[in-house]
Amino acid sequence: MKSFTLKNGINVLFDKTNGPEIVSLRVLSKVSTINEDLHNAGISSLMLKLMSYSTKNRSSTILANDVGNIGADLSSDVTYDMAGFNVSCLSEYFNKAVELLSDIILNPIFDDGEIKFEKENAIAILNSRKDSIGATVLDEFAKLFYGDFSYSFPVMGRKESILKISREDLINWHKYSYNASNILISVSGNVSYNFINESLERYFSVVATGDKFKDPIFNINHTENIKKEISGKFNQAYIFTGFPCASINGKDFVTIKVISTVLGSRMTSRLFVELREKLGLAYEVNAVYPSRKKDSYFAVYIGLDKKNIDLTFKKIYEILKNFYSVKISDQELKDVKSYIKGIYLLDRQTVNKKSYYNGWREIVGQGYKYDVEYLNDIEKVTTQNILDVANKIFTGKSVSVIINPEEYKLL
Repeated sequence: MKSFTLKNGINVLFDKTNGPEIVSLRVLSKVSTINEDLHNAGISSLMLKLMSYSTKNRSSTILANDVGNIGADLSSDVTYDMAGFNVSCLSEYFNKAVELLSDIILNPIFDDGEIKFEKENAIAILNSRKDSIGATVLDEFAKLFYGDFSYSFPVMGRKESILKISREDLINWHKYSYNASNILISVSGNVSYNFINESLERYFSVVATGDKFKDPIFNINHTENIKKEISGKFNQAYIFTGFPCASINGKDFVTIKVISTVLGSRMTSRLFVELREKLGLAYEVNAVYPSRKKDSYFAVYIGLDKKNIDLTFKKIYEILKNFYSVKISDQELKDVKSYIKGIYLLDRQTVNKKSYYNGWREIVGQGYKYDVEYLNDIEKVTTQNILDVANKIFTGKSVSVIINPEEYKLL
């Protein structure tokens, strides 16, 4: 791994590989959904879609042909804490890929017709979320848990805010998001350092500096348990119950990742075995702990028959109480660590994933080096650590959403 800086201050991460002559180039921005509010929610997602269409130098057809002619894969990705583009291609076409991506970053056109089309598409996707019981319950939970903070709405945004976003808004958001002060470039592949340094300097050192990323302040403080039951048009019921917990930079982060794997993630997890295998209460059951730069949550979710709602809710909390009252065995912890290590390493076998995780670690504040150190921290987690952190989380205030199909009501 190398880290270096272009003349205009853009930081570059380079992970040299020795496998197939393939390379993944990512241009990432710290500015994303985390910086949005109720008035412009969805602007990052909308902007990246439009930037992928055409530029001042290339129509949509020419851009698509230029990408296809080098056998490249161009994609964009928006998460709560990061947004950006990725081009994967053969190493011999790296210079052309850099030129293509610099054109997308530097010269978006934001065509009025394309804005209208993408707005309609975004709203259609948001409307379709109402047809998914999982998306419906998650959206309701996020609103209750995060209130007015930016994590409270989907990455796609809100219908009300998307309709109001103007071309001028997009231009200004682009200046904020993709200036040299907020860009990170992550490269992974079988190319030489001198080659990528020269290519990136040629095409990206012209990116101007601008306003720096403003790290928003979150203050998630639930003073009482929140439980909301809503009617839905679905045939099954659903429970989503969660607790506030550490961000990705909190001292309990790694321990909570282990807890999440003990309780969920696997067919041998405690929630799956107890609620589905033994009691037959669940169609699906899992635990989730999102890796967020700001306040996160630990949640249990389960799809079930409506007649089992009360019993299942009670059993979930019995399982959690037992978990924070009795240490797990050394063997169970050993098995969980082996599972985490296997999944972790398998997920980093491609240059595409390597460039992603290196960039993501850097942007969320852990630093790219931590992607290697993470497994060492997993090995340090003890049964006592798990008991202490579980007590801290599961004795706190909870936020719960229950979808009951008892009565049909348009959400």
